[in-house]
Amino acid sequence: MKNLLFSISLLILCFGCAKSDEKPTNDDDTPILEKNNISDGHYLGYFVLDNRNYWCSIEISNKTYEEWPSGGIMYQKDMGCLTKGSFKIIEDIITFTLDSYKFPGFPCDTRMPLPGEYKINLITLNDSLIFSKGLENKKIKYHIKKAD
Repeated sequence: MKNLLFSISLLILCFGCAKSDEKPTNDDDTPILEKNNISDGHYLGYFVLDNRNYWCSIEISNKTYEEWPSGGIMYQKDMGCLTKGSFKIIEDIITFTLDSYKFPGFPCDTRMPLPGEYKINLITLNDSLIFSKGLENKKIKYHIKKAD
């Protein structure tokens, strides 16, 4: 029952983040021009890979990140791909640097680990964040929103 409620909450969050590609009309959801500030907290959402949405969960604290199992019923990041490390933002690029894999030895699609450079597409005042890397069929795009 707890997993069902969590999954429904993530689904609702997912639909809220999916519309973030549109230009916001609400003053509380205006893009932040200074893209060097992401508030600490737990972010939930999804990433798109091969035209499929995968659940994801990332905790951000003091310029570090840690990925967690999303709890999604279907299509979540492989356990062996969950990482932790640090990140930095320079202009519109966010770079995640790997410190360690959380569950080494588990299977991992080599395209799924978070570490790397991503272009920031959107940061909003209500802590929605969209970032992506790659082109066309090799593109991965994250849509996450602060849960706290």
